[in-house]
Amino acid sequence: MVSAITDKGWQAWTAAALVILVGVVFIFSVFSNNLFEVGPAFEDLIDDFRPILTDESLDTADADVAGLGAVATEFETAVVPGMAQALQMTPQDFGAMMQTNFPAVATGAAALPDIETQFSSVLGTLRAEQDRFASADAIPTEDLPATTVPWGLFLAGIATLLVGGYMIYKIKMGSMVAMGLGVVLVVVPLLLSLVGKAGDADELNENLEPVYTQELVDGAKGALQVVGAMGTEMQTAMLPTLATQLEMAPDQLNAFLGENFPATAGVLANLDEVSQRFDGLVTTFDENLDNYEVLKPVKFTPIIWTIIIGGVALIALGAWGFVTARKT
Repeated sequence: MVSAITDKGWQAWTAAALVILVGVVFIFSVFSNNLFEVGPAFEDLIDDFRPILTDESLDTADADVAGLGAVATEFETAVVPGMAQALQMTPQDFGAMMQTNFPAVATGAAALPDIETQFSSVLGTLRAEQDRFASADAIPTEDLPATTVPWGLFLAGIATLLVGGYMIYKIKMGSMVAMGLGVVLVVVPLLLSLVGKAGDADELNENLEPVYTQELVDGAKGALQVVGAMGTEMQTAMLPTLATQLEMAPDQLNAFLGENFPATAGVLANLDEVSQRFDGLVTTFDENLDNYEVLKPVKFTPIIWTIIIGGVALIALGAWGFVTARKT
């Protein structure tokens, strides 16, 4: 009889020790995944990209990029031959004149096709990730920031350690508390759809990796400088010079451009606004590059499953401890 009771006592101690081990796993998961840095980095990145990933913002950005592409095509097929003819020059002579007198315009016109391709690729990726972004944005809920997740898991670990210690002294009551805590850890992630949200966050993270690099950010900055220099030189030097050579007033030249080169005239008219929008996009990427580097190695799905499986383990261990206590 004493042997049987002793055996039941060891089972209770084992259940308590395993509960403590679950708490250790929770806390280890927090620090091994660097969650106290990942949470704020994730929240900052999401907050900054949220205005960019609206339908309205992406539609506007697509229109801006399409405008640059239209300028590239129009410049080669219409502006150069049209202005050469107006100035009674050959297209080759007009091109040479641009290279000499307006190098920023010549460089920008040559670079526009690649710039359009670069920004179109980034915007295409962002549009494809809209739904996953919205899902990840709701971790853990739409009203709670992502910074609550590491603290929630850490506190769950501390609570589990305390419950395991309580089971050592009060096995029956401690086992009931362990089962209750386990139910919470299983039910809450499922109710909040955290498995699906974490999967979307992981896929979003993976899909952004090809376009979210220091090289891309630096390239985008350089592209903006090229476009900005091109627009500035056109407005401050090239167009006034052409107006003089064509013996046109500024208003007449603007009307001439709008009639014959509508894409170029349209971009020039809104160049400041377009530049500000592109600059805002690139700045957002640049300022969150460090945040993305923190997030990139982390997988969220295993963390959520750690919580759920840990909760199931607490239910099972609590039930084991409770049954053992009753038999004892």
